[in-house]
Amino acid sequence: MRDPLLVGERVYLRALGADDARVMAQLDAVETDTFMWRMRMPSSPMEHEKWIAEMYRQTPPSSVWLAVCTRQDDACIGIVGVVGVNWLHRTGETASFLGPPAVRNLGYGTEAKHLLLEYCFDHLDFHVLQSVVDEPNTRSAAALAKQGYRLAGRRKWTALKNGRYVDALVFDVMREDWLIARDAWRASRAAAAPVSE
Repeated sequence: MRDPLLVGERVYLRALGADDARVMAQLDAVETDTFMWRMRMPSSPMEHEKWIAEMYRQTPPSSVWLAVCTRQDDACIGIVGVVGVNWLHRTGETASFLGPPAVRNLGYGTEAKHLLLEYCFDHLDFHVLQSVVDEPNTRSAAALAKQGYRLAGRRKWTALKNGRYVDALVFDVMREDWLIARDAWRASRAAAAPVSE
C-alpha cells in the first residue's frame, strides 16, 4: 500500500498525487455510464494535474478528494471526496467516481464510501453530509442507503439527460446513521464470508 490514510478490507484511501492524473483521464475515456459527469471535451492528464494542484493550494480547502486503491495490487480505481465544504458548520457534499465499469457492483464503492465517511466524521469532525444523484440513477441511490443516507429532498429539472430533464434527489447522513449502516454492512459481509475449517 502506498501512503494509506484509511484501510478497508479490500480498498484503501490515500491522498491524490500528480501521477494519478493519467489514471483519472483513462477512467474518463472508458466511462460508459451516462449518469457520470462528463465534459464536452475529452479530459486529459494535464487537466487533472492542474485540478489536483489547485486543490492543494486552497487553504482551507473547499474540497477534499482521495484516491481509492485496491489493496491487492495498489491499482487506483477511482476517487471519493467531499465538496462544498463549510468548515464553520462542518458540512459538505460527498461524491464518488469508480471505474472502469468492470469494478462496479463488487462492493468496492460501498467500502470506499464507508472509509470516506469515517474520514469525514472521525477525522474532520463533520456534522452532516449530503449527496446528490440524478433520479434515474438508482444504483447510486441504493448505494447511499447502504451507507446510512436518507432521502432529504428533491431538486426539480436539474440536468438534461438523453434529451429530457431529470430531477436530482438530495440525501443526507449524520454520524449516528452512518455508524448503524456501517455496522450492518460489516455484519452482512461477515455473514457472507466463507467459513474456514
